[in-house]
Amino acid sequence: MADLHVNDLPDADVAVLRRRARAAGLPLLGYLREELIALANRRSADDTVVDFLESEGHELIPEIDTAAIALIDIYDLPADTLATFGRRAYATGHPLSDYVRHALITSARRSTFDDVMLEFREAQDRDPSLNIDLESVAVSVRYARGE
Repeated sequence: MADLHVNDLPDADVAVLRRRARAAGLPLLGYLREELIALANRRSADDTVVDFLESEGHELIPEIDTAAIALIDIYDLPADTLATFGRRAYATGHPLSDYVRHALITSARRSTFDDVMLEFREAQDRDPSLNIDLESVAVSVRYARGE
């Protein structure tokens, strides 16, 4: 997991995360750090289980494996972010590193309007002979997404 962002995620998910990082003007590692902080700050379905367990007096200490230590070293996440992921990992019965890996995969697979447009722009940049009407694509994507 030392190179979670490259070696331990499916290639398709890494491609999405790299595209988002480029669009944000960040190196991949910096983007992943920011993404993890944002994910920790957003309430998730797992937080309901966390709340219940804490109300029952459980001490939510996740399994810390060597991959989790590498994760901590690589991303230099704030303590509150690590604590949030740790409680969620414990509540779901997963080691911290597995939980964070799953969170990144889930994030990559929840495509946004921007993801779709970035992918079309990349395709056009790779092959300028493609005659893609990006405005029409944008209208179609918004319509399909109900936006």
